[in-house]
Amino acid sequence: MKGNPQNPSDWYKIADLDLRRATKALAENDLSACCLWLQQAAEKALKGWLIGHNWQLIKTHDLERMIHEAAGYGQDLTWCIPTAVHLRQLYFTERYVDDSPDPEPDYPQCHAMHQDIQRLLATLNPTILP
Repeated sequence: MKGNPQNPSDWYKIADLDLRRATKALAENDLSACCLWLQQAAEKALKGWLIGHNWQLIKTHDLERMIHEAAGYGQDLTWCIPTAVHLRQLYFTERYVDDSPDPEPDYPQCHAMHQDIQRLLATLNPTILP
């Protein structure tokens, strides 16, 4: 996407768009797409917040790592780690070919993760509302 990688609001705009995509996918019962977009929304919101705190941008999809990095800047997001770990597992299952069994998300799991990621985005940038 176009934008300035050092501008947190550019990251937040994309995070908001990805959250809207996740919401649409959840409404359409496309659970794999919902989880993919939730992971992307969380990743971009975390990167935006961290960059806003002078974090050096690194290429990573590891939400748990970024949550721990945010703690170093005083933001306690440990409540989101279980969702981050689950989304990471689902993200790599959907994005890469391997022979391991696919963990299939169900609607209640996706709905709960959607709520967690909405909360995460609202915590990191209160201008992003559900």
